[in-house]
Amino acid sequence: MQLSQRSSDRRTLAVLHPVFALTGVLHAIGGALLPALALTFQLNDNDSGLLFLLYFAGSSLGALLCRAHYARTMALGFVAAMACCLGVTAAGRPMLPAIFLLLGVSVGVPMTAVNLFVGRAFPERCASLLTSLNFSWSVGALVAPLLAARILLHHQFRVAYLVLASASAIAALLCGLMLRDQPPPQRMTIGRQDATALRLILVFALAAFLQVGVENTAAAWLPTYAQRMAAGGVVFAAASSSFYWAGFLASRGFSSLLLMRTDPIKVFRMAVIGALAAAILLPATTTSAQRSVVMFVLGAALAPVYPLLIAVFFSRARLTSDSRWVMATAGFGGSVLPWIAGWISAHSGSLRIGLFTMPAALLLMIFVLPALRGAKIIIADG
Repeated sequence: MQLSQRSSDRRTLAVLHPVFALTGVLHAIGGALLPALALTFQLNDNDSGLLFLLYFAGSSLGALLCRAHYARTMALGFVAAMACCLGVTAAGRPMLPAIFLLLGVSVGVPMTAVNLFVGRAFPERCASLLTSLNFSWSVGALVAPLLAARILLHHQFRVAYLVLASASAIAALLCGLMLRDQPPPQRMTIGRQDATALRLILVFALAAFLQVGVENTAAAWLPTYAQRMAAGGVVFAAASSSFYWAGFLASRGFSSLLLMRTDPIKVFRMAVIGALAAAILLPATTTSAQRSVVMFVLGAALAPVYPLLIAVFFSRARLTSDSRWVMATAGFGGSVLPWIAGWISAHSGSLRIGLFTMPAALLLMIFVLPALRGAKIIIADG
């Protein structure tokens, strides 16, 4: 029986890793393709920021749709992502905002459902599995700008979305045929702890709001920033952000080992301080080499924070499904901060000034740290 269960677990994880990596590609490729979209549709920074506001707001809404039947939800999310990617290939400028909103919902659904599926199916190994799955997500995010650059060498951005539509269709089939939902655990009697549970959700939601906001601002605007600073083309812009995602990927692998020996809150504090330093240095860089190094450091510092937040929340929360509120708030932060950066850039005439949104948010995260450490454990029931 145990051998059969281990074999089933391996098959499940063999599906979860590639489909979660695909959500990383879908999530990160928008920033890499943005210069090409902006050139085709004559978008200014405010227009581009609005697209990311809608996309990331959609991903936040997608998180709230994940209530049960997580395997089925994943499959439906990828079907919707396929349709939206096809929609981008055929859309004119007036339809772009609506399609980006729906694409965000479509990607947000499986991204959240994977986390909740793992929290329910593997409650005892949740932290380690989430860390390794987020490593796969980072592989997808690293592949995204390289894929975009490769396609843009010979084709338009529409070809990239055709490729993503095909990959989403395959992912939908894998989730629908290979994954099976676990029955929800029996809820434990915990008494009147609603206020404590709400405080726990609010603390972690604020931290996730700021973290994902910074992460998405970097993913959305670093390619455009690199293009303007180096006066390069759209292919250079798409490829340049790979330094950020390379740091992200390397750090996800290293942090999984570090967390076995170090207090998670200590890792969180070091990561936020490192990210703050890199975010402050980024607008001050003057050469492509300096920017590449700083983008690598910024990605490396940001990488462990979000999976660490979610894993710690799973260990302290009353219900696994409570985490969808944290993830939804994270998606909201991921929509608002990139839009703010674009708005500031459009009104100041400088994307460099707009990027100061990142150190401002990271400074706020430092003040959230004491609340994270003091958040009480309730009763975890998976």
